[in-house]
Amino acid sequence: MSEDNSNHFRCTHCGKLLAKDNIEEGHFEIKCMRCGVLNVLFRDTKEQIVVTDPNGVILFANGLTEVVTGYSLEEIVGKTPALWGGLMPKEFYEKMWHQIREEKKSISVELTNHRKNGEKYLANLIISPVLNTEGEIKFFIGIESIKNNLK
Repeated sequence: MSEDNSNHFRCTHCGKLLAKDNIEEGHFEIKCMRCGVLNVLFRDTKEQIVVTDPNGVILFANGLTEVVTGYSLEEIVGKTPALWGGLMPKEFYEKMWHQIREEKKSISVELTNHRKNGEKYLANLIISPVLNTEGEIKFFIGIESIKNNLK
């Protein structure tokens, strides 16, 4: 029996299989990256998703990022998440960057961010490094879930 490719995601540049959509569980399983082209594999989610380069510069943000932060995608892409962050102590960011950049490990934290209008909100953030076959960081993927608004 032939494989149904309707829920398979292939690189738009080289055609390599990158992910399969597991509809029953509602998540993506990233298989590999051959040519280094960033392919957006995210469908509608209830989380804010941001993909950055190894320096934290935003390459992609989903539509919910625009809704949550109040910044347009044009304002977001090419900047860093400090655009709506930067409210935590310096030590928080030093520890975060050490873990994701130096140790190349995912991190899950609770933090306070702010919208373009200045309104603060509490969020859970997961950041994961995406490594190439040589173990070098190609991207970071950040997934942020809003907990609540703060005064």
